[in-house]
Amino acid sequence: MALVLQNTKGDGGLNRGHIGTERRREEIGILWEKLQESLPYLDHVVVYVGASGSERVIALAAQLPASKVTFVGCDCGLPNKEALIQAADLDDARRILCECGGRRTMKLLFQNFMETGELLLAVPA
Repeated sequence: MALVLQNTKGDGGLNRGHIGTERRREEIGILWEKLQESLPYLDHVVVYVGASGSERVIALAAQLPASKVTFVGCDCGLPNKEALIQAADLDDARRILCECGGRRTMKLLFQNFMETGELLLAVPA
């Protein structure tokens, strides 16, 4: 089974305006609640860690065992993201480096999983 949860990509969806930090935090919380409902049915969680909102996403992921988490993120602010992951005691979580925004990488991970049932450890360039 695969569950895909996606935010509004920072553009406010149909409103076409930047949603702001508080709205982003609310949106992440809503998505996390949906994810928690499905966790008993999921073997693994793949989380995109972007340039903004990563603190909240990593803090929420810390509620899971590191072995059940893969972080996908670009190198924008990578030292900060790594520090947050370490502070959340998720050093053993998998990491996949991707392009900014992660759209291509997340799509490839999803397509491969749907075709093979396996989560790629790296995505071809």
